[in-house]
Amino acid sequence: MIQHRSILKRTCLLGCLVILALTVRPSAAGALGWEDLKVRILPDSSFAVVEYRDGGGKVRHCPFKDANGTVDYDQLIYVLGTLENENWVDPRNEAVARRKLESFYDPFIQEIRQKGLEEPIDINTAGLPQLVALPRIGPVLAVRIAEMRETKDGFESVEELKEVKGIGQGTFNGLKFYVQIRSESQ
Repeated sequence: MIQHRSILKRTCLLGCLVILALTVRPSAAGALGWEDLKVRILPDSSFAVVEYRDGGGKVRHCPFKDANGTVDYDQLIYVLGTLENENWVDPRNEAVARRKLESFYDPFIQEIRQKGLEEPIDINTAGLPQLVALPRIGPVLAVRIAEMRETKDGFESVEELKEVKGIGQGTFNGLKFYVQIRSESQ
């Protein structure tokens, strides 16, 4: 009888853990691939702006540093690229957040662009830092490219980049020699 209770308790515990794992989703607060739990336990210093509602609730915007205070550049680019989607308690804080995020992004992108691209990047596997290294591609377009790539389950041709909102023929002409799809180049 005692052994059955022990097995039952372990089974219930395992079931609860499975349910918890299945229900943890990326945060709607602008976290690229970070689980909600990970975002919740971050210190306030990991966010661009922390606001307080009149009722006392705290709203933390744009997580871009890990728990150790190290900038996650994929995340930084993502939150800059999706900043317009944030809901602000005080709309003036959007400019505050942008300035803070750009103070980390600007030196990063300057270093990336000084290095230059050694070879064309594969748009189906490139991370956000590689995408912003492309000519005329900033955080907003990098995020749009990554989102469309995920929606389409990958690009079939470089020409499909023109389907991304904000990439017209001029922008495409400026970057088409810097991108490839591995299957096209082999």
